[in-house]
This record gives sequence, structure tokens and C-alpha cells, in this order.
Amino acid sequence: MSLDLTKQRLQSAKDRINRYIDQNIMLWATEEILLPAQVDVANSISQRASEALGLEKSGFMKVDLTWDLRDDEGKPIHFFLEFGTSPHIIRPKGKLFGGADALHWVGPTGKDIFAKIVRHPGSKKHVGLIENIKNERVPALRERIISETQNYLEISAI
Repeated sequence: MSLDLTKQRLQSAKDRINRYIDQNIMLWATEEILLPAQVDVANSISQRASEALGLEKSGFMKVDLTWDLRDDEGKPIHFFLEFGTSPHIIRPKGKLFGGADALHWVGPTGKDIFAKIVRHPGSKKHVGLIENIKNERVPALRERIISETQNYLEISAI
């Protein structure tokens, strides 16, 4: 009879630990994966690209790093950053097709720039950016989970 009671207590403790991890994993993943990744992406690509990084809860005790960078029309562009683009020409859509007759952007000096055509030099590849971030940062998250769980067990034992 006491062996059954011991098994129940151990299972109950395991369930409490798992719930504790599940309740806190988003916070820990934000601190160990998302925030450092946003700094890296801001430094290597742009602030806007870093703000498109996010975390989503993907299951019990699971999180996933996502990257959903979109242009002004809502089209995904993170693919082009990750795999790069070759040199290409950009032309305005034209008013007939729901756009403008000229391209417009704000230059580095803050002045408006207009053009009928732009010869874009292409974009640098950032292949495997998200996977590399995960591979680099997940060990820190594992260590954080172990540390936080040990602290939780010490506090619970009192």
C-alpha cells in the first residue's frame, strides 16, 4: 500500500513540475531566445526585421521562434531576406493597377526620394537565420529551465 502512495506522490510532484515549466516557458524563452535574437537581427539586418521575430506556444512545455516580416501590402518578405535576391529592376505599379506612377522612399538623410525605376543590387542571404538562432539559443533555455526548476523544488520543499 505504501508503494502505491509513494508512486502517486512522485507522479503528483512530476505533474506539478511540468505545470510550473509550462506556465513559465514563454517568459524564459523570451528572455533566453527572443530578446537576444532580436538584438542580433537588428544589428545584422534591421530593426524592422528584428521586430518581426516572435514566440508562439506550440504545445505543452513547447515554444517556437517565428519570423513573419511583411511589406507594406502585407506580403511576406522574410523569405527574400533569408534566401537573398539577385539584382533586379523595380518599377512602380502605376495608378491603373492600384499603385503609383513613381516609386517613393525616404533616403538616409530623411528626404523624400522619387524615381520611375530602381536598379536594386539584390539582397544578402541570411540562410538558416531562424534555425541558427534556435540552435544557438536553445541550450541557454534548457539551462534556464533546469535552474528555475531546481529553485522551484527548493522553495517547495520548505
